[in-house]
Amino acid sequence: MLTSTHQAIYFALLVVAMTFSLPWTPAGLPSRASGATPNMAPVAISAAPVVPTDGASNEGSNPVGRDSLLSESGAMRDGGAVMMLPTMRRILAKKDSLWERALRLHYDAIVVDGHVDTPTLMLDRGYDMGARHSSRTAHVDLPRMYEGGLDATFFALYVAPGYGESEQALRRASNMIQEVQRQLEARPDSVALVLSADELVRVTREGRKAILLGLEGGHAIGGSPDALRDLYQRGVRYVTLTHINSNSFADASQSRPRWNGLNEKGRRIVREMNRLGMIVDVSHASDSTFFDALKESTAPILLSHSSVRALSSSVRNASDDMLRALAERNGLIMINFFDALVNPHVTDEFMDEVLRRLPGGSLVNLWNGVYDLKSERGLPGAHLTHVVDHIDHAVRVAGVDHVGLGSDFDGVFDLPAGLDDVTRLPWITYELLKRGYSETEVRKLLGGNLIRLLHGVEQEAARLQRIEAGATSSRR
Repeated sequence: MLTSTHQAIYFALLVVAMTFSLPWTPAGLPSRASGATPNMAPVAISAAPVVPTDGASNEGSNPVGRDSLLSESGAMRDGGAVMMLPTMRRILAKKDSLWERALRLHYDAIVVDGHVDTPTLMLDRGYDMGARHSSRTAHVDLPRMYEGGLDATFFALYVAPGYGESEQALRRASNMIQEVQRQLEARPDSVALVLSADELVRVTREGRKAILLGLEGGHAIGGSPDALRDLYQRGVRYVTLTHINSNSFADASQSRPRWNGLNEKGRRIVREMNRLGMIVDVSHASDSTFFDALKESTAPILLSHSSVRALSSSVRNASDDMLRALAERNGLIMINFFDALVNPHVTDEFMDEVLRRLPGGSLVNLWNGVYDLKSERGLPGAHLTHVVDHIDHAVRVAGVDHVGLGSDFDGVFDLPAGLDDVTRLPWITYELLKRGYSETEVRKLLGGNLIRLLHGVEQEAARLQRIEAGATSSRR
C-alpha cells in the first residue's frame, strides 16, 4: 500500500499531466527491477477489499500462480485500487452509496476493451499515448487508461479500404505495429504488449496495462496465409475479416456481395487462423460471412465492436439470430459505443429512409446518410444508458457469458453523452450494478468473457497443432 506521501506525489503529477499533457507514469512506484511485489498496482486511493454480494470469493486480491490465472474467479480480477480522483469519488458516493461498491468492483476487475483505434493517431499524427490528452483530442491514452480502470485493450491496426489488397496495405499494418512497439517499449514499467490470455492476466496483476494487437481490414493480408502467419509472429491476435469493403475472400456488410459470404479462400483463411491461435473477428462482415465463419471455425469467433440490431437498425449490428448462433458456439459480441450503432432513434423506418436516399443504394457513405437524416429530423444523440441497453439485450439473447465491451474509441466521431472517453468506463459498471447484475456477472462483461474466449482460441490452436504434428510424424 502506498503512503500518504506517495499519494500526494501521484495526484500532484496527475494534475500537472492533466493541465499540460506531459508524459506520465505512475508516481511513487518501485520498478520491477527493484524486487517489489510483482502485482503491486499504482494505487491512488487505498481501497478496501471487495466484499462480493453474490457469493463470490475474494481470492483474486492476492498473488496467484500461473495454474490459477484462468480460473473462473481468478481470471476476472487484478486486485487494483480505485484510481478516480478523490473529489469526484466523494461527489459520486454522496449522490448514491452504490458508487462505492461500483468503484471498488470496477478497479478490482480486469477490464478489457475489444477495439480501440489509437494506433492510427500514433502513426499518422505523432500521438503520444504516454501523455494525457483531452477528450476533444482523443479518447484513450495511458494516464486515462489508469484513471478509467481500463486494464487491457486490443489496439486496432486499421488499414483503410483504399489500400486494397496491395503490398502497401500490408506495409501500412507493419508500420503501425512498429510505432506501437516503439511507444510501448519506451514505458516498460507501465504498459506491455501481450500475446496470450495468461500474459494479459499476469501483466495487469503487475499493475501495468496490457496491449493486444488486432488487424482491422482483412484485405490487408491479400488472402495470403503467409501474410497471416507473419502478422501472428509479430503479435497480431485477431483479424477483422473485412472492413466496409468486400475483398477477395469475404463479403462486408457495407458492400455489394461478391461471394455470398466466404469463398474457399476465405474458408482456408479461417482454418489457418484457428491453427495459429488467431481470433476470427466478424465485425463489419456481412451476415452471410458471419454465418460462414461460424460454421467453418472450430474455435470461438468474435464481434469485436458491434452492437445489436434489435435496438438500433444497422447492418453493422448483430441480429438476434446471430447472437443466438454466436452463443451456441461459445463466441462473444463486444458492444460498440458509436452513437449511430446504439441510438434508439435509428429504427427500421429511419434506416429505410437513409438507404432510399443513398446514391445507387451504396452503403459506403452510410454514416453521412445517417447523420444527414438525424440532423434533418432534429433527433437527439444517444446516452451511456443506451449502451447498457444494448448490453442488456445481448445478455438476454446470448447469455451473460457472451457479451463484452468494444468501444471503438478513437475510431468514431460521435460518442453517447456520458461516454466522452476511457475515463467514463466506471459509469458503465455503476449502471450494470444499478440494473441488478451480480458482481460475478459484471466481471464477466467487463473483461472475463474476452479472456475466456482468447484462452479457448489458444486451446483449439494447441489441439490442431498436436494433430498436425501427429500426422507429420506418421508420414515419416
